[in-house]
Formats: sequence, structure tokens, C-alpha cells
Amino acid sequence: MKAIVIDQPGGPASLKWCEKPDLQPTPGRLTIDVAYAGVGYFEVLLSRGEFTSDFPLPLTPGLEVSGYVRSIGEGVEGFYVGQPVASMTLLDFNGFASMANVRPDLTVPLDQLGADLDLATAAASIVNLTTAYLAIKEVYRMRTGDNVLIHAAVGGLGGFFGQVAKRLGAGKVLGTVGSLEKAKHAASFGYDELFVRSDFAEQTLKATGQKGVHAVFDPVGGSMRKQSLEVLRPLGQLVVVGNASGEQDISHSFNQIWFSNKQFAGFTLGGYSESNPAETGKAAREALGMLARKEIRAEIHGVYPLEKAAEALALLEQKNTVGKLVLQV
Repeated sequence: MKAIVIDQPGGPASLKWCEKPDLQPTPGRLTIDVAYAGVGYFEVLLSRGEFTSDFPLPLTPGLEVSGYVRSIGEGVEGFYVGQPVASMTLLDFNGFASMANVRPDLTVPLDQLGADLDLATAAASIVNLTTAYLAIKEVYRMRTGDNVLIHAAVGGLGGFFGQVAKRLGAGKVLGTVGSLEKAKHAASFGYDELFVRSDFAEQTLKATGQKGVHAVFDPVGGSMRKQSLEVLRPLGQLVVVGNASGEQDISHSFNQIWFSNKQFAGFTLGGYSESNPAETGKAAREALGMLARKEIRAEIHGVYPLEKAAEALALLEQKNTVGKLVLQV
């Protein structure tokens, strides 16, 4: 089998193309022939060696794949050889390869969604879309009519956040972007108003009549955290879903949280899937079903052959992409 490996930190340029022995069936797992693998900013961070204490090198990156069932491990039911599927490899990684052993709980049969969904779109969407769906529906538990603010509205994750929030009944959906050019594009993802990140606090309060929003979803991190608290109304919730800025963590006074009547929540799909695999898989099926029925849409910025994974990560690192990058195996 073919695979991409990171054996030492060094950014996207450190990715290496190699041959590995073919995978064999494993009890409790499905082996799939990978057709597409999604590319996310997390892989950029992995290539820099930012998580080596948790995920030691060498490793093959890749959190989401699509393809066809190659073999079925002992004890696995509900799948058949040749079936088109999408799967979240998450804490197991190994998506940037021509074969993958995947967990059945985190694998969605694409021929059971009730509508067609192509393999490239499934691989590009399953992790970000499931993250947005769970963060809005289960972490924040959004009520009909709630006004929400989403940072990085034009990214692979932000594009889904805006659409899912609207689909699940949000009132006003606001978003932040890095530039005016991106604001024009992000408007197609369900956002009512978009603000350049540098002055979002003032603009958000103005858009809500100085009342603030019910929730902020933040995949950016850094100084955005404290500014986000300023635009929350009483009992509003800041949901932390990433740290794409790479900035140092910030501290905050619990007494301030107490006195301000505001709430914090954190959500990471990988950790949640470890403790709640069945719930994660169910959410993925429901979310991909929305996509298959064209209730929401996905945008793929570019498709690269597997051997050019380093180029895809370098482009993502520059933060000049709109939508998702995908590797074709």
C-alpha cells in the first residue's frame, strides 16, 4: 500500500511518500480501499510536531477518508465488501494512505443515506460537518431563534457551521473572516452578516442592538477568546472548537465568568468519539444525510493526488483556501 509519513517535525515539507505492507483484516475493524482523504489544518500542526507528546512520530496523518470496503474483520456486522463508505479515523490517523483500517462505529455507509453523495464530498465533509452538527445541537443545544457568531466563517469548518446553524433554526447567523474578499464568498454559507475579524466585537454588538449573541463558536483561539466573551449576552456560551491561530492559550478568571453570567464549553470530535463512538457515528450519519439531501452544501477548494500531500498542506498553511482540500488516492 502507498502512504504518506511524517517522521520528523518540519512543516508540510517533512511529509514523505513511501510503500508499506498491505493491511490485513483485524477483529472489530473494517479495511477499506481509500479513494479520497480530507485535508485539515490539524495535519499542518502535526507536520510541525506540535502534538508529539500525544502523537509520537513517525505517523501517517489523515482524520477522514472515503472509499470501498475491502474486507470485514471478525465480529463486524452491517457492511459488505465493495460498499461505498466514509469514515473518521480521528485519533487513529492513517488516512493519507491507499488502505485504512477503520472503526465500524465511526463509518457511514454512503448507500444508506437515502440520496447520492459522492466519495470526494464525503471525505471532505465528514469530520468538519459532524463537528459543527454536534457542537451546535448537543454541546450548545441551540434553541430556535438563537443568534450566533462563528469565527473563521469561510473555512472548511466555518462553512458548515453557518449552514447547520440556519438549518437547525438559528435566528441571526453572524460570522467573522480575515478579509473583505472572503466575506463576499462566505455569504453563500448561510450567514446574515459577516465582519472582518479585526473589528468584529463592535460590529456584532451593533448587529444585535447591543444585546450580544447567544453563542460564539471559536475554532481560531488566541485573543479571539476574550473578545468573544464581550459579545455574549447574559447566559451566552462560548464554544471552543479549535486553535487554528496557533497562539498561546489564554487564562481567564472563574470569578469573572461567575459575575458576568457567561458560560464556556469545549468540544473536540476526536476525544468525544473515544468515549461516545455510537453517538458520534449517529451524528455523522444524520449530518451526511443533510448533505446528501442537498439541505446544505460542501465546497472543495482543490483535489490533489496523494503523492502531493505536502503541496496541499502548504497551501492550507498559507490560509489562502476557501473550502476544503482533498487528496485523491
